[in-house]
Amino acid sequence: MHTDDLCTAREHPMTDNRDELVPVSGYFYQTCEKFPSRPAQRYNAALYHGDNNGRFTYAEMLKRVEDIACGLLSMGLGRQERIGLMSRSSPYWTQTDMAAAGCAAVSVAVYPTLSAGEVSYILSDSGCRYLFIDTEENLNRILNGLGELPALERIVVMDFGYRSGDGRTIGLWDLMEQGRAWKKSNYALYEERRLSVGPEDWYTILYTSGTTGRGKGVVLTHGCVSSRLEGVREFFARHRMGIGEDDVTLCYLPLSHIFERGSCELLAICQGACIAYADKPATLLDDMQKYNPTWINCVPRLYEKIYLGLKKKMSASPVKKTLFDLAFHVGRKALDYRRDHRGCYNMSPGYDLHERLPLGLKLQYRAAERLFSQVRALFGTRFRFAFSASAGIAPELLLFYYTLGIAVVEGYGSTESASACILNPITACKPGFVGIEANDSLARTAPDGELEISGAGMFSHYLNLPEDTGRSFTADGWFRTGDVVEKDDYGYYRILDRKKAIICTSVGKNIAPAKLESLFALSRVIEQVFFIGDERSYISALIVPNYQHFIDFFEQERIPYDRDCVKFSEIGGLSICTEVGEDFVNHPGLKEIIEHEVALVNRRLEDFEQVRRFTILPRRFTEENGLLTPTQKVRKAEILREYTGVIETMY
Repeated sequence: MHTDDLCTAREHPMTDNRDELVPVSGYFYQTCEKFPSRPAQRYNAALYHGDNNGRFTYAEMLKRVEDIACGLLSMGLGRQERIGLMSRSSPYWTQTDMAAAGCAAVSVAVYPTLSAGEVSYILSDSGCRYLFIDTEENLNRILNGLGELPALERIVVMDFGYRSGDGRTIGLWDLMEQGRAWKKSNYALYEERRLSVGPEDWYTILYTSGTTGRGKGVVLTHGCVSSRLEGVREFFARHRMGIGEDDVTLCYLPLSHIFERGSCELLAICQGACIAYADKPATLLDDMQKYNPTWINCVPRLYEKIYLGLKKKMSASPVKKTLFDLAFHVGRKALDYRRDHRGCYNMSPGYDLHERLPLGLKLQYRAAERLFSQVRALFGTRFRFAFSASAGIAPELLLFYYTLGIAVVEGYGSTESASACILNPITACKPGFVGIEANDSLARTAPDGELEISGAGMFSHYLNLPEDTGRSFTADGWFRTGDVVEKDDYGYYRILDRKKAIICTSVGKNIAPAKLESLFALSRVIEQVFFIGDERSYISALIVPNYQHFIDFFEQERIPYDRDCVKFSEIGGLSICTEVGEDFVNHPGLKEIIEHEVALVNRRLEDFEQVRRFTILPRRFTEENGLLTPTQKVRKAEILREYTGVIETMY
């Protein structure tokens, strides 16, 4: 059995080559020079007024980036001044990001779904002088509060159809026209500015999700990001995960988050790969067929939804279910031949599983593969792997995908670490663990179990928060992540939970909510769960059912319910049921099914971890009602405040 070389950054010592690091803008220019005719960006042109027929080569993208950059310089943009980027993920997001970097300016990422108050706080805290915004709807939200943002001078609307009616705003096309005119006689000034960018210059400010309060502005320098990209190059090459100019990634998660920014946009630009942009998250599978990516970034909740959708499809008839169950049984037996003595699975596309199977199983697996290949075809014909981050993914879910031959590579990182600092090599993926030290990072465990990291990618500081910055580092300079971990004998880390999230009961037991959440992750009937237990004698839970599942169930069984109380909202481009009536959640049939689901989970828990009481909620946790962050993490304090009365009735 092949065993992957798990050498980490400790066996590949880092040298202090900060002065040799290339700035982010330098990577972009290197790639444009090396691969001018290679595809850089692809997208649905109909969403962008037919712009460039939906594709840019690197040479064309360079021209566009310089037009935007020179437009900014023509308006007087100074070194290290802040430019807000408030937009969904789009080709314009990336073009503006590279333009800002080339001007030695600092991009400030702003989620377009944030409330007006949160947007105002970020723009004010960071001192943004300019703001790029994607829609007139978002523009109007900002204009209403412009008086509270004296530093904000100009807003650029990233829509070729927009024409400004006053001096406060300008359309992207007009900005570029202005830039082209300025560039004719001032290009040397732009070049001087671009070449002045050094590793200590700030590249971007990203705000943390703010699950326990206001988000903090994390300052990432060019040197910080470049050191991470160099670490990625080395780690990926060593573990046969190399990305090159023939690769395509599909961008659909928010570029405002470091996960998509680092592992999609910056990785692609650094390596000369093409970035395709999904129409919206809801069209992901359609866009996979259209753009045929070789890798994507994904979050556990989407893997769970794809899994549940596949299971439902394969159970549409008794015959289909029997065939799938038989094939899956064979696939699980074959999967053992990818597994080594450490519990790691080699999911590399170059791993020849067929050659390792005994004859009888090989014949059975060939038949099962016909079904598995149809499922894999949903991801396109060139798909190699998907990254998973932002939350833990259930080991059973990973094994499901591995059985189908789909490589899902789990990792760990944070805004402060400029993306992944711990990662599973594709040649040695270990379900339940986020991986080993990776991408030139070092990791260690504090006496209380907290993960501490050092090495490449570390952020500079929290903006305007020197005391918070100081508390975040140990005396010897390691960053305190706030996550409690376990490390196995092979150097793999398992995340137990956020240090602040650990529930401490009144009887002295410590319980990790993440463990409980993972057991509900693959439920067809439960959508969201929030656990309570701090200073209480037992665990209780607030449960949001899968409303759509029960709507279908009630309709099929002709069970009456108050349809006037059922409300839908658009989330990620999908129409999702977010609210139902009290009669709906109090129906005996629904309560019995939820009780059964909780009982199944309780069987897998220690006595003190079990959910003793729960309340079924008629309203989903969403960004809109302030109970989720833009990264879909629960706002604990807000939920506890919102449901104080409900929680007290459970005790």
